[in-house]
Amino acid sequence: MKMVKSLLLGSAAGLVAVAGAQAADLPVKAKPVEYVKVCSLYGAGFYYIPGTDTCIKIGGYVRAQYYYNGGGQNVSQGVFWGATSGEQSRANPADATLRTRAVMTMDTRTQTEWGTLRTYYLMGFTDDNGTSSLYATRGFIQFAGFTFGKAQSFYDLYSNPAVSYFAFASSDTGDAGTNLAAYTAQLGNGVSATISAETPRRVGIFNGSTTATNAIVLGSNLNNDTGNVRWPDVVANIRVDQAWGSFQVMGAIHDASASYNFIGTNPLTTAGDGDDKIGWAVGVGARVKTDFISRGDSFQFQVNYTEGATRYAVFTQPGAGSALRYGDTIGAGFFADGITTNGGSIDLVKVFGVNASYEHVWTPALKTSVYGAYINVDYGDAGNTAACNYLKAATTTSLRLTAGSACDMDFSFWQLGSRTQWNIRPDFYLGVDVLYTQLSTALEGANVAAMAATGSQVGRTGTGVFGDQDALSVTFRAHRDIVP
Repeated sequence: MKMVKSLLLGSAAGLVAVAGAQAADLPVKAKPVEYVKVCSLYGAGFYYIPGTDTCIKIGGYVRAQYYYNGGGQNVSQGVFWGATSGEQSRANPADATLRTRAVMTMDTRTQTEWGTLRTYYLMGFTDDNGTSSLYATRGFIQFAGFTFGKAQSFYDLYSNPAVSYFAFASSDTGDAGTNLAAYTAQLGNGVSATISAETPRRVGIFNGSTTATNAIVLGSNLNNDTGNVRWPDVVANIRVDQAWGSFQVMGAIHDASASYNFIGTNPLTTAGDGDDKIGWAVGVGARVKTDFISRGDSFQFQVNYTEGATRYAVFTQPGAGSALRYGDTIGAGFFADGITTNGGSIDLVKVFGVNASYEHVWTPALKTSVYGAYINVDYGDAGNTAACNYLKAATTTSLRLTAGSACDMDFSFWQLGSRTQWNIRPDFYLGVDVLYTQLSTALEGANVAAMAATGSQVGRTGTGVFGDQDALSVTFRAHRDIVP
């Protein structure tokens, strides 16, 4: 028995020893490798690209939005702007529009001895009533005070998207952005100054020669004698950003020159090049945090005056045509930078515009904004005479007034709206926006002698009378950020 017990104990000890040796030979489990490291230099959502010192943030949003009387399938332009906007007929356009939009953004930043090197782009798609389109509205590089690429204009201060779901009239380049090359100098204490070369904000130069056959079409801008882009718009601002908000004064210089003087579609070779003219714009605006009224509230405004640079008062949206709306009468107003005649000088169109808004925070999750715009377009005596003479003498049937009809191209419009938004989460909200627009038409009481049944003018051939118009638009939005 003793021998058996000794053998069993020896065998057990041997097995333990062998097992211990095998365990000692096993590799030690490695600690997890941190392949993605959070980058806290630039706020939430950034992380280091593995193997680099570059931080990246991938974001975007998905949005559903539903419009009534928002401008048909041109809801980005609004109810009055462009040849296919407005209540014009049963066939064109749709009173209700269902929109879906999805956007992806990428923001990368790297520290250098010259400061932060940043690149940013935005791409997405929009579908309105089943018609889809892809777009890219941002793509820029920022480095050592320079900005190169497609970004928001340095003329901008007042922000439409901050207070409204509509693209109502303002100088804001907003979602669309613009191509530019700019330098911003930081002067200390929140003061900066910027000089920027930007894509020209052109409406057009109209040749009002009574012998021309160029048509004036409802809903289209007056643009048939605009020269090629010879140099970009030059924009400058001085800006203050501090704890109470922001203040900015800005200006722009714009090429408002004509090309060749035209009769029909053939240049007058004896007239040579068209006249050279410089348009310009000035503006002032502010954003103010009004916590002294109620915590979280804010106020913003911007005032613009332009001569020969209309889009610096009413840029939104850049593709929008002139005002147009049909009711019992025709409401219209024509955008232009200037009016010329064959061999004559250019009379610059003057535009005054003002925007203002106030936002009240009811609770951390609920807020309401009230906003408005007023735009006045002044052709001046010479410009009015040239455009009206053309409208009465035109041989085209696109649009012609009766010979003895009253004619005044000056017009104005104003907008007033309110948006209420419920932030269910910081990255998810629902909201509703109501907008009223009133147009004091350019041609009050004027009689239409001829109007073609093409494009925007479906069902409105023959004669008509111009008069003021108004419209009420409503939209509902559901929005979720992928990453804020």
